Amino acid sequence: MRRASTPSALATEISRAARRRGAARALVLDLDGTLAPIAPRPADARVPAAVLDTLARLVRAGWRVAIVSGRPASGARRLVPVPGVVVFGSHGIERDGAPPTSKRFREAGRRAARLARAARAAFGEFDGVLIERKPFGCAFHHRALDARTRQRFLRRLHAWLLVRDTRGLALLDGRRVVELRPAGVGKGVVARRWPPARTAKPGDHSLVAIGDDVTDEELFTALSGRGLSVSVSRGRKATIAQRRLRGTAAVRRLLSRLAVASDPRAA
Repeated sequence: MRRASTPSALATEISRAARRRGAARALVLDLDGTLAPIAPRPADARVPAAVLDTLARLVRAGWRVAIVSGRPASGARRLVPVPGVVVFGSHGIERDGAPPTSKRFREAGRRAARLARAARAAFGEFDGVLIERKPFGCAFHHRALDARTRQRFLRRLHAWLLVRDTRGLALLDGRRVVELRPAGVGKGVVARRWPPARTAKPGDHSLVAIGDDVTDEELFTALSGRGLSVSVSRGRKATIAQRRLRGTAAVRRLLSRLAVASDPRAA
């Protein structure tokens, strides 16, 4: 189990790296569970105003900031309406609302839509389950279920999917959600698509990726050896991240301290 870092110590480490010549000064941030506390329903999630203000201050101080979310890009942008912040949605497939033109993705989205419609009839007895349509997949949110009902639902869901047409889709068990998304994609694509991440020098700890879920491990893997990865957790899960913060409040404090340290007026 990796010991949690303090926001102050981590901000000092990142700030020191950012002062080096050629530093990337780039942040790749997950949304739900990282910037926004997990809410009973995805639609209820909000990024605190103080965090939005801090992101704006970081952009003004010269940091490049990207949000990478499993939400559709349009939904992620509504939660982070900060000029200068880049938004990748659908696990990196979309960038700022510009969907890909790949036939493979369109077909996967149509298949997922059919599965979502069928699932609403098949799992109507589980009142706490929210079935969410996405541009290229669908998600089964079970955060409102108690532990026993959740296990029963998950057994039923996995058995149901085994006899359905899921070609072109991959099943992902995330934090309080099961998601179907196009096979062969993940948040790690941002390491190749976003220039600040793609061009960072090896070992540059001013390129920072922060996330809380299994999908963020894909991003950490893609940036391995190039930047600094930070898992947001209480320490009960395995992670390849180099550092750990205890929750969204710790992320908020880290970003705030980093903004203060990056403000030229502070110098």
